Amino acid sequence: MLAVLVPVIAPVGAAAVAARGNGDAAVASADDALNRGDCGLASKLYKDASQALEQPELAARASSIALACGQYPVARAIAERWLQFAPRDTAALLALTQAELGSYQVADARRHFKSLIDTAGTNVTETLDAVVQRVGTEPTLVMLRELESPRLKAADAQLELAALALDAWDASLALRYAQSARAAGASAAAVGAISARAEAVLGNANAANVAAKQAAIEPSGHLALAQALLVLGDDAGAQGELERLRNDADVGGAVARLLAQVAIESGDYAVAEQRCLTLINDPNSAPLAVYYLALIAERRGDDTAAARDYTLLAGSPFEQQGRRRAAAILYRQGERDTAVRILNAARGAAPDERIRGELAAADLLSVAGATEEAVSRIDSVQKRAPGNPEIAYQRAVLLERAGRVDAAIAVLEALHRERPLDAGVTNALGFTLADHKRELKRAEELIRASLVAQPDNPALLDSLGWVLYRRGQNAAAVAPLARAFRLLHDGDIGAHWGEVLWSTDQKAAARQAWQRALIVDPDNKLLAATVHRYAPALKAPKPPPALEPAPRTSI
Repeated sequence: MLAVLVPVIAPVGAAAVAARGNGDAAVASADDALNRGDCGLASKLYKDASQALEQPELAARASSIALACGQYPVARAIAERWLQFAPRDTAALLALTQAELGSYQVADARRHFKSLIDTAGTNVTETLDAVVQRVGTEPTLVMLRELESPRLKAADAQLELAALALDAWDASLALRYAQSARAAGASAAAVGAISARAEAVLGNANAANVAAKQAAIEPSGHLALAQALLVLGDDAGAQGELERLRNDADVGGAVARLLAQVAIESGDYAVAEQRCLTLINDPNSAPLAVYYLALIAERRGDDTAAARDYTLLAGSPFEQQGRRRAAAILYRQGERDTAVRILNAARGAAPDERIRGELAAADLLSVAGATEEAVSRIDSVQKRAPGNPEIAYQRAVLLERAGRVDAAIAVLEALHRERPLDAGVTNALGFTLADHKRELKRAEELIRASLVAQPDNPALLDSLGWVLYRRGQNAAAVAPLARAFRLLHDGDIGAHWGEVLWSTDQKAAARQAWQRALIVDPDNKLLAATVHRYAPALKAPKPPPALEPAPRTSI
């Protein structure tokens, strides 16, 4: 028997040894590819290694890298193989859900997410947070819309869903979830806090006020009314409420930060600067204060002080914004290579951080007018992470800026075919068609389809107003544009809103809209061009001289 069995056993052992050797070699090659920034190759090699070695730890690393690289089909293959040799591993099921949702394979993601929370029994809120952090709020909400699970009916889960719906720009759905949470036993204050914001997004001032009073029963809800008033566009009312709360021990720090924000957004730079200087010594407020002080310095023309303060934001929640603005300053000063370099992530950074750095550098070049160089740069990024939808989307943006409209539309058409439920892609295609006066009927249909998923998204409302204007429905275009600017003070939206108002012979209102937009987004090129075309006398306000040099060495 042994003599017969030996030849059979030996090849099996040899195969296992060979597989292990191949797997180890794949890991080494994958590590090398990742260090070189070749995200696509690294993801495939990690997949090969995880399939050969069948080690849960390796599979976890492989799927994490593929997800961070936006290589969703590869990540899905890794997770499926992982589940074959570790069928009870909830991390594998989570990775599979994330990979499917990243590819907008919504039905499959919904099925696996349901299994994850029902069968595996994972914490619903933590699992939702993990999915959102990896793929974003909008696709996660698409997955959840038709998902039935007893574990989602609990009060805390319904509150989480309400907050998610609000973040994904569906205030009516947020209200329904909030009402369900209340019926399931959530506190009136917790429900009121979410409902006040949702009603404000919808423009329902009275209902927002009632909900805010419910929220104020608990200390955590004391800010609800002020926040709702800001969303409603009642800055004066919000400021009065914030002043009333200034000495509230429960929310005093948040009140001070919001007062600084209101001053910045209203162009009252002297008050904003004074308020920010009082926040510097508060660890929770210092990063925001330093960012605002840098912004004021930049708008004052003091690039040295601005660049210094932006640099201080390293390691804070405002690091990315600070680096981008510091890079823009350097580029203006002729330090092009240094500007691009500071946007790049560190060599050992996570793959998604490195990709974001590359995209930021390409965007800087594009905005500065080096459009073809920007496209060339993003083409190189795409070769190292093929199939990444975020890169493809940004490539379309840069192609359009470079005047290569047909190529940009082709990229968006391909993305739309791959991701028909992706409201952002659908809207981008519709807006690009509308902006270039192409297929206007289809453009409107695309934009309205995107609004079904995100009915309160100001970017989508802006697109709707713009396509209506392009189609000659000028009066109808005013309302969605006005609402879009109320929800998001953005230069592009302000430019569109003012132009449509001007076209309907509301010239004073147009000037007011543009003036408001110039205060919050004075560097916006579309806004500047639009104002120059219709009302060249309008200018963005200049900040006053600095109150004090205030050298800051750290935050």
